[in-house]
Amino acid sequence: MSDVRRTTIALALLLALTACAGTDEPDADGPSTAPAGTSEQPSSEPTSTEPTSTGGTREEPVAAEPVERLLTWNDTGVPRGVRYVRGPEWEVLGDQGNTTVDLARDGDALSIAAGGGRTISEVLMSAEWAVVVRQDKAETEPSEVEVVDLATGEQTALAGPPPASGGSWALVGGDLYYPTYGDDRAYCLATNALADSNGEDGWCAPARTGWSGLTASEDGVGMMTFDDARPVACRTLNLLDGSGVPQPVTGPTECLGWDVAATADGVVWSEVPRARRQEEATFHASASDGFFDLGPGTTGSLVPCGGSVFFVRDPQAPDEPARLMRWTPDHTLEIAYESDSVGNAFITEPVCGGGVLAISSMGEKGDEQVWAPVT
Repeated sequence: MSDVRRTTIALALLLALTACAGTDEPDADGPSTAPAGTSEQPSSEPTSTEPTSTGGTREEPVAAEPVERLLTWNDTGVPRGVRYVRGPEWEVLGDQGNTTVDLARDGDALSIAAGGGRTISEVLMSAEWAVVVRQDKAETEPSEVEVVDLATGEQTALAGPPPASGGSWALVGGDLYYPTYGDDRAYCLATNALADSNGEDGWCAPARTGWSGLTASEDGVGMMTFDDARPVACRTLNLLDGSGVPQPVTGPTECLGWDVAATADGVVWSEVPRARRQEEATFHASASDGFFDLGPGTTGSLVPCGGSVFFVRDPQAPDEPARLMRWTPDHTLEIAYESDSVGNAFITEPVCGGGVLAISSMGEKGDEQVWAPVT
């Protein structure tokens, strides 16, 4: 994957989910400081093995020095580009055209097809459930959703508000969060308790605003909301409160946030300092005792899994690998994976399936798709 393609993906994400927002770009000298991860800020090398337990202030956060603690990675046995999700017992394998997915574990197997005029746009899995989203290719009809009870292998259609076509989805335990439309085509967040087949409408974005970037874990549900400001939408990072309404989190610079995920005692978030380089972000964390600077990373790669939060860091120099970074409940920043290739090397967005993480890594020394339990 080239830098151009990664930039295109990041731009497409924002434009697709901010139809009401402007598409003009700001002046090249744009918002404030340059992001970490460019030639202006070389990456930090692991220098400490002690937990970074005490944070700083928001204005002067403590720089978290990464420690190399690689997860135990296993080869998936499937080629790069094939959809793969791994859970504690089940694995999901797609095809190159997103026309079908196969779910399997020892002694059990089932297949779900996209069907005519549809494509499989999302596959989500927790330890208890799998959710397969079949999106209308023309994006004029609601998505169709198949729900699989992983304890029994029983397959049913999603009950509840009809899903919007596309958008952001998240699954934690047996709770599914997804986009739907409310009155006057308001863009809303629906929730579904899969065990009870109980779905309901929730919070709806006010007129001329929207939302995207759902993340979900036992610690909370995060999302980005945005307005229609021009030339660039103002983005706000939120966690859902007890009534399902997004509440802004403390820490992110106004309008610059992109990713957000809850932790046991705070949040992890990213900011995009330069609007023209939307794939490049600086990552941060808050905890009960302060704030931390986690360094450079890639927008759209923040994923909570197994009590930790992970994000991707592209090579910061021609002789450096791509890395998967892990922010732990002990307030340590760890290197969970390193690519064999350096310089022109990339890691795709991690996928978590009930405490098991899967990634694809690409580079000049070869591609691989691997999985690891998060312990």
